[in-house]
Order: sequence, then C-alpha cells, then structure tokens
Amino acid sequence: MGALDSAYRTRAGRRVQAAATTDGTDVANVTRSARPAARPLRRAPRLATAVLAVAVGLLMADAAVTWRGGAPARARVDAALTAERDLRSADVAALSGRARTLRVDIDAARAALLVAQRDRRTADTAIEALEPAAAALPARGPGLRIDVVDAGPAGPTGQASPETAGPGRPGGPGQPGAAVPGARGQSQLADHDLADLVNALWSGRARAITVGGVRLSATTPIRTAGEAILVGFQPISSPYRIEAVGEPAQLLAAFFGSAAGGRLADDHLAGARLGAVTTMRGLTLPAAALAPPRLARRQSQ
Repeated sequence: MGALDSAYRTRAGRRVQAAATTDGTDVANVTRSARPAARPLRRAPRLATAVLAVAVGLLMADAAVTWRGGAPARARVDAALTAERDLRSADVAALSGRARTLRVDIDAARAALLVAQRDRRTADTAIEALEPAAAALPARGPGLRIDVVDAGPAGPTGQASPETAGPGRPGGPGQPGAAVPGARGQSQLADHDLADLVNALWSGRARAITVGGVRLSATTPIRTAGEAILVGFQPISSPYRIEAVGEPAQLLAAFFGSAAGGRLADDHLAGARLGAVTTMRGLTLPAAALAPPRLARRQSQ
C-alpha cells in the first residue's frame, strides 16, 4: 500500500512542478498542500479490518454462550437416548431367548412328527395286511357259488311239513326228534352244518365268503334264533347261497372233501339238499359291515 502511495505522490509532484513552471507557483507549497489528501486512503482498509474482527469476536462469543447454555439439554437428550438404547437391547435379548426356545420347540415337534409319520406308515401297512382278513374291502375274482336248500318246508310252528314228516318218520307226531314249537325243524338246514360247510371253504384257501349276501369276517356269527338262521345278525332263509372267492378247483376239493360237504353230496346231510354248484369266472363280494370295537368294562366302572 505504501509503494502505491509513493507512486501517487511522485505523479502528483510532477504535475505540480509542471503547473508551477507554467504559472510560476511554488512547488514546495503545492506539495505540502497535497499530502493531507492521501491520509484518508490509508485509514479506510484498517477500519474495515477492525470492524470485521469485532464482528467475528461477537459471533464467537455468542456461539460460546449458546454452547454453554445448551449443555444441560444435551445431557438430558443423551440420557434419554442411553435409556432407550438399554431398553431396546433388553428387548432384543428377550426376543433372542424366545427365538431360541421356539427353535427348540420346533425341532422337538419335527422329531415327534417324524415318529408319528413312521408309526402311521407302520399302522397303514398292518391295516393293509389285515383288511382282507377283516373283510373290510370288497373282494373280486374267480370262485365258487353253492346253493343249499332245506330238505322240506317248515310248518307254521316250525315242525316238519306232512310231506317230509309223518307218523313213521323222524320228526313226525309222537316220534323222537319232533321239532319244538318256535324252533327249526329237522327238515331244515342246521346252523352248525352251515358253519361246517363255510369252514370247509375257508380250509380251501377262500379269500372271501358270503352267505345269503352277508360277507363273513373273523367275528361273524352263524347261529339259530327261533326259526331262522342268523348270519352276522341278519336272518337268511332257504335257498342258502354260499359264494367264495378263490381257486375254484381247490375250493371244490376242500368243500366236497369235508365231512359236511361229503354228506351233502351224498344227500345224507340232515335237513338239507344240494341245490347247485357253479364255478364262477368273476365274483364280486361286498365288504362286511364292521361294527366299531368296544372295550369291556366292569359294572362298577
């Protein structure tokens, strides 16, 4: 800045000298009168610098005051954030423990499910093996159809008819073996003979048997109730149709090779005659009507 002022003064001096030479003015006086005009040029930058420094100082002081005044508020915010962080950390820890417990429960449930599935497959296999013996499914295939009829019709009271029971015949009036009223007569097929004929077919490896359209299972009873034969609690009457699914030749050999079948073939089975024997290429026997099993309980229970 000083070098610039000197240049201005030198230039101004030259102008004064030139003017003095022309007008005859004193150069020294003109120079002295020109010097005070340069002083305000040097004071302006200094004043601006001072004003700027004061402004910066005021701003810094205000910032310092603001910083000191906001410290408690910041402390409260920091404390709240710390408490929130600790609370969320506790929640995360609790949820992590719950997740581990649930994973253990899920693993245990999966293991139990695998065991249950294995048990179910075992049970399904056992059921498939037992269903044919339990007559739980319809049976189809070649087999044998046998019709057995009573030797004679029963009277109104269950006694033998006059054509088959007379004074000189068994079952006639006053003769031993006379039928009891309300019971089957001697000219009718007995339930135990029917059971023997069915057992002969089972011995011939029959896969399924029906008597009078009723499918037999391992627990199907054949018995007499009054004047009727009951098969699985279903009454049947003459002609008694027996159908069996199996190898026809093997069934025939077993049936007529049995004691009851041999007597039936020879017409010596009391109260029954052989109606017809038919070899069937295809038989369809229905499933048995199975009753749900019940547990026996004591009367005190």
